[in-house]
Amino acid sequence: MGTKLFAIILIACISSLTHLQVGSGRIWTAGVIEGDFLYYKTYGVFKSSQPDFPFNIPAFEQNNTEFVRIDIIKVAGSDVHQRYTLHFNDGTEINSDLKTNLDPVTAGDFKFNEKGIPICAANMDLGDPLATLQLRVNQTFKKTYPSGEERETNRVLWNFPEDWGHCDFDKKTGVLVELNRVHMFINPSSGSVVTKTDVIILTNSSLWPIDSLHESSL
Repeated sequence: MGTKLFAIILIACISSLTHLQVGSGRIWTAGVIEGDFLYYKTYGVFKSSQPDFPFNIPAFEQNNTEFVRIDIIKVAGSDVHQRYTLHFNDGTEINSDLKTNLDPVTAGDFKFNEKGIPICAANMDLGDPLATLQLRVNQTFKKTYPSGEERETNRVLWNFPEDWGHCDFDKKTGVLVELNRVHMFINPSSGSVVTKTDVIILTNSSLWPIDSLHESSL
């Protein structure tokens, strides 16, 4: 989606979990380094069970972000320091910095409205936990990019009554490739149901050629 609020609270998906040792002695390594950057397209789609019944979309939920750029400022242990540039359709920009703790032991509960998009470690396997989501890798598959490069991709799924979707991460780097999240809102007075699908798609990267990706089917 392209809203200012959504971009601010959701675009943080750069990964790098460093030097975390878990029971087996496994060391989780960083997938990004200082100087890496990523560009994302973000937008939202609203659907209503009563399309003829008008509903207002708040200004901060409207699609007004042209792109989001994320720069890795520093990686220190399990902390990843990131700088976000939100570039809006009118040419204005907002810049903000975020430090994300990716240690599953100390990261705490993930909240979309506090910590941004989930980030994960490099080279995660099936069943491995994401520090920032309290979810685990469900699938690993090969993804072919328009550039012709084929890369292993980890998928994380969730399915709650009013919130469901998936995140795809490049396995080697842990970088978010795509997020598709649906939330359902029910109007208690009218009974109408509105779903909002948030979509985030990686469009450019310093890590490997992207040459744009196909958008998710909604």
